[in-house]
Amino acid sequence: MDTDLDGLISKAKSLKRSGDAEGAISLANELVQKYPDEMDSWSLRAYLHASGSNYELATADLTHAIAINSMEPVLFWDRGRYESKQGNYQSAVSDFSRGLELCDHYKDDFYREALHFFRAEALINIGKKSEALADLDHVRDGLKTWTYKLRTKAELVEECGKLPG
Repeated sequence: MDTDLDGLISKAKSLKRSGDAEGAISLANELVQKYPDEMDSWSLRAYLHASGSNYELATADLTHAIAINSMEPVLFWDRGRYESKQGNYQSAVSDFSRGLELCDHYKDDFYREALHFFRAEALINIGKKSEALADLDHVRDGLKTWTYKLRTKAELVEECGKLPG
């Protein structure tokens, strides 16, 4: 990645942290125009859209980032989370599944547990409790994480028991 791009991404994140979301998104828009072939410019703008709860635009930007680099697990984890926020659970499951495939490909478990957890929640939402339980077998007991609210593995397991069939 271009060092100038790195610095501008840092500046946009700094603007966001300081409360200037409008300035951050404006800079991100410039970066997407100036660096349209850089995954990181699209990923930054997706993050900024998502932080403003505009998940549709965040998803679209991550789709551009994935077109540039379809081998980056975090892009699928992020897009899956944003798809879930929009109620697009089947798309979310697909993204989380692709992220898990990439974890296998790289033999890297950094995102694995989170991908299983978020995929389990999406599977519950489409009524696939046995598949969700299989995912939760890969999540440590006691795990708590934010999805649409603070969720636990035990809570998801319990929801699987409440679903019909």
